[in-house]
Amino acid sequence: MESVKRMPRVLLAGANSGCGKTSITCGILKALVNRGLHIQSYKCGPDYIDPMLHSHITGRDCRNLDPFFSTGQDLRYLVGKDSQDVDFSVTEGVMGYYDGVGISCEKSTWTVSKETGTPTILIFNVKGMSHTMIPLIKGMIEYQENPVTGVILNRCSKGMYQLMKPEIEEKLGISVVGYFPQKEGIYIGSRHLGLMTAAEIDNLDEILNLLGETAEECIDIDLLLKIGQRAEELPKVKRPEVPKKKRARIAVAKDNAFCFYYKENLEILEQLGAELCYFSPVNDTHLPEDTDGIYLGGGYPETYRKELADNISMKQSICEAAQSGRPIIAECGGFMYVCDHLIETDDSLEEMLGLINTDVRMTKRLSMQFGYVTMKALYDTAFFKKDTKIRVHEFHYSKADKRGDACEITKYSGKCWNGLYVKDKIMAGYPHFYFHNCREVAKCFVDMAEEASTKRC
Repeated sequence: MESVKRMPRVLLAGANSGCGKTSITCGILKALVNRGLHIQSYKCGPDYIDPMLHSHITGRDCRNLDPFFSTGQDLRYLVGKDSQDVDFSVTEGVMGYYDGVGISCEKSTWTVSKETGTPTILIFNVKGMSHTMIPLIKGMIEYQENPVTGVILNRCSKGMYQLMKPEIEEKLGISVVGYFPQKEGIYIGSRHLGLMTAAEIDNLDEILNLLGETAEECIDIDLLLKIGQRAEELPKVKRPEVPKKKRARIAVAKDNAFCFYYKENLEILEQLGAELCYFSPVNDTHLPEDTDGIYLGGGYPETYRKELADNISMKQSICEAAQSGRPIIAECGGFMYVCDHLIETDDSLEEMLGLINTDVRMTKRLSMQFGYVTMKALYDTAFFKKDTKIRVHEFHYSKADKRGDACEITKYSGKCWNGLYVKDKIMAGYPHFYFHNCREVAKCFVDMAEEASTKRC
């Protein structure tokens, strides 16, 4: 019989994007940490930025729970794997609770809450409302069968909260866990790709301290912890072992320009026998010693385009590694870096690595070729075989003159285009991979790095 364990947890979901769930989630995380609890956080969907904020607060790596990438069984496994040794877990939703792929509720925050059996607290921005919030909440909690057990009222005065709490609880039979006031300085600033990264917010700790104090004062943290005890039991998971003997050394770009990585991806590379070492394409002069493969993740290379262009020795180091047959994976921002030129919206141009012969131009609007997509390989490559299907994610404010032709890429709507470069042992393009659903790609990468290591020795 499978061993199970009660792992107390809640999921904080929004009625819509922009309702304040990230600020409130950060406040609750900070309040829990201030109480001395060991917290594991999760983020629904493919986001990279919110997890950085979570990790800054908890001191633990935030994990992504994405039902487009993962089955229900996989989601339960991921929560069970990382929540078994903490006091409490908090998951932040994405977009509105029922907003899934296309215009459906499939693969949504609701899916995650349902599949993992996690008690859910809905966050509503109720500015300018009084009684109207009751039918809005009623519609949300009755639309589908769900584990919603409470609500938080955002941008709500203390007086309105005290009036509406008993009304909501009496009429809807749901707990009002607390409120967040409309107060200066307690909301985290936004930028073109969602929210600013933790490294970009000068007064981050000051904001987080204020958020934590506000959460402790305005949210019933004891009730939230009690609600978390109602979570369904999950299988106790034995964490995958990391081989003691390393097969290859993979250099991972990690700085303010390249900071978008799923923790699962890095762990899977290690489980496959890779030793990971980190470097900065912006600040370092050369790749780490004995590099056998290179992983260039996403981020904001456009913000650091001049520093990247002027770092000639690093560019030479990476190009020499590529020319000697060491494999490279370059995702989105990494793809922009390996191309010929990066061109800003004002037509200013900086020379990048030139490993892929195309230019990339920044755009003022989000590319229409964004979101969840499925790639189908059009021919055999060093990373996958013909007809292999991989679920990935795209999100970018830039456009490449040529996108590559290794895969047919299809959106949920049915719209198709060709994309992704696979040139010798370089795989580069806008798609972000999640190795938990395409482990074979990661294995091929490590295999090629090991081959390069053997030749180097």
